[in-house]
Amino acid sequence: MNVTIVGPTFDASGYAQTLRTIALGLHKQGKTVRVIPRDWSKLDSGISGEERLNLIKICGDGILPDGPIIQINIAQEFYPIPGRVNIGMSMLECDRIPKQWVEKCNKMSQVWVPSTFNKETFKESGVIEEKIKVIPIGIDTTRFSPEALPIKLPDLEDHFVFISNFEWVPRKGFDILINAFLDEFNSNEKVALLIKTYSGSNFDEEGKEIRSNLRTIIEKKKKNQYPLIKLITHGFSPDQLPSFYTAGNCYVIPTRGEGWNLPALESMACQIPVITTNWSAHLDFINESNGFLINIEGLENIPEFQTRNDMVYKGMKWSIPSYADTRKLLRFTFDNPLIVKKKGELAREDVVQWWDVTNMMENIKPILEKLGEKNE
Repeated sequence: MNVTIVGPTFDASGYAQTLRTIALGLHKQGKTVRVIPRDWSKLDSGISGEERLNLIKICGDGILPDGPIIQINIAQEFYPIPGRVNIGMSMLECDRIPKQWVEKCNKMSQVWVPSTFNKETFKESGVIEEKIKVIPIGIDTTRFSPEALPIKLPDLEDHFVFISNFEWVPRKGFDILINAFLDEFNSNEKVALLIKTYSGSNFDEEGKEIRSNLRTIIEKKKKNQYPLIKLITHGFSPDQLPSFYTAGNCYVIPTRGEGWNLPALESMACQIPVITTNWSAHLDFINESNGFLINIEGLENIPEFQTRNDMVYKGMKWSIPSYADTRKLLRFTFDNPLIVKKKGELAREDVVQWWDVTNMMENIKPILEKLGEKNE
């Protein structure tokens, strides 16, 4: 079977990581795959060696003469090719999707979403239910593993380390996270917050604007001393990333909404449990048994941030993570490392059983074969 895949390919976005996983997985299954890259940002994924070479080999300009075409992108960028089986894979982190997304989705043969959350939001917004297939995004649990040697943090060796990995945008709730951390802990406690982040809209590997934002938040506290916060703004290769997770004790992200929350899944695979919001897509794989859920105070209209996403989010809602509950869970996990360790072990077991990349490719295989029969 021929399969053409179009979308972000080499950048550090979740969409690009999803594309790479599917493209290389189908190639491994013996499919003839053509990837047409449409990268979004200058922040490279850092993939190297054999994986990068294998990906380059299947990249090209034109679509293959037959077979399904998979477009992995925001839905407004879907462009169905007449006479072909057209699959669009997308997600959104709010309570519904824009009208123009619905129109694009309904022109596709199928629409793939990673979560039951998005199955409902797409359906409730008007996407034809029969077109929607839930394809959870899997990860390589041999790469993301507790066996990964932690990155060296000499000044944090005796600290309880909270970690987080996200794009520096309001949706990720970094304001809630940093304020809760600064207010809950003092400088005498052996605790630290390690954040790996980047700015997707204004590429700056040194993170000057991000560091300035952090200083502003800290200065508003008007404290002489505060608990330790460290920023990492340079990119990691896929081989280095597991070592970031294993350097921590607990992952935390009081996000306002997620289309999947891939870094949380990666952390869980590394046996590091997650504190996150009790709303949106990650509830497919995070629960009270294997993680810690932050209560929400309801939903709110998404403000305008003077970014390109304003039109996508116009009229939409996302959650209000509880600041008080975030503080409470930060303190609880710090005070109860044995519970954190146990939940981390359960998280790893769940990811290996249900969310490994092999599960994802097994889900995709019969769907493509059935579509291939229709295309013949």
